Amino acid sequence: MARLPYLTRDDLPEADREIYDRFVQERGSQPGHVHRIVANAPNLLRRFLGLANELRNGTQLDPRLRELALMTVGRIAEAEYEFTHHWTISLRVGVRREQLEHLADFETSPLFNEQETVMRYASEATTNIKVSDSTFDALRGFLDNRRIMELAMNVAFYNAVVRILVPMGVELEPGAKRD
Repeated sequence: MARLPYLTRDDLPEADREIYDRFVQERGSQPGHVHRIVANAPNLLRRFLGLANELRNGTQLDPRLRELALMTVGRIAEAEYEFTHHWTISLRVGVRREQLEHLADFETSPLFNEQETVMRYASEATTNIKVSDSTFDALRGFLDNRRIMELAMNVAFYNAVVRILVPMGVELEPGAKRD
């Protein structure tokens, strides 16, 4: 059970209701539980949504690589909310279902090639914070400086997200499931 309330548009101060209106306009859906719990601090929700939108829609990083990294963060953190929502997004951007089913085996599975390094980066940054020179050097083999920074920001942001989801007890929305 969530430790803070899931706020609706009407729960927000009138001056902050535009956050929900803009969300619906930009995404074509109502805010999910993660957004509704962050709404307990509307000023932070505004910036949270801005960064999340930029990371998802404003980078040059291949969306498949981004989602494999984010799924790695969600898996390690045991953040079912994150894992379920990004499972569907991953499929939509071209990650194969069999890859998603073998995420824990990315180091040894023949299903992964250069993505393995992105997943290794996400794994090391999530569990150790430090990333080995060999992992970072492998990223340089196929990502330029901009895309490396975009990967680093995505992994860092979603590490923050799972550290909201899990401690706050954010539950999946009714009907949310993996495709």
